Amino acid sequence: MKKVFVFILAIFSILSCSDEVRFNSPAMQANKQNELWRSNFFAADIDNGGFIIEGRNAGETIQLITTSDTRGTFNLGLESDNVAIFVDADGTTYSTKNAPDPSIGSYPTSGEIIVEDVDNDDPKNVYGTFWFYAYTTDGLKVINFNKGVFYKVPLVGGLSQVQ
Repeated sequence: MKKVFVFILAIFSILSCSDEVRFNSPAMQANKQNELWRSNFFAADIDNGGFIIEGRNAGETIQLITTSDTRGTFNLGLESDNVAIFVDADGTTYSTKNAPDPSIGSYPTSGEIIVEDVDNDDPKNVYGTFWFYAYTTDGLKVINFNKGVFYKVPLVGGLSQVQ
């Protein structure tokens, strides 16, 4: 009986230490400002030689745009042609191409998109991770996404970059 109790306690300890990001198959999700954000629509496209990976949820959109359609790490920031864009439910657009206003601090415009795999299914699927800080055009508002995952996002086409 004591062994059963120890076993149950061990399982409970392991489960309570699990990561906040839950996994679905396929999925696109992340922690937005430290709260779980999960898309209910996701798709990918190859445009101008790079990926557009998009997720949408309740009027919000994330786009991850790379300069190459290959596996690899794509750095984000003011000096990079790779970009992460978030449009909130009010239509406010945040981008890693926007500089922060000096009055709100020195958080960097930065991030990373890591394309880990593209499989050979029909349609092909894209797998990877991401994180980023993005700002509004005036640089006065910031949004942060971390622990982002895109898993088995179908490469179906028909996407274009949000403005």
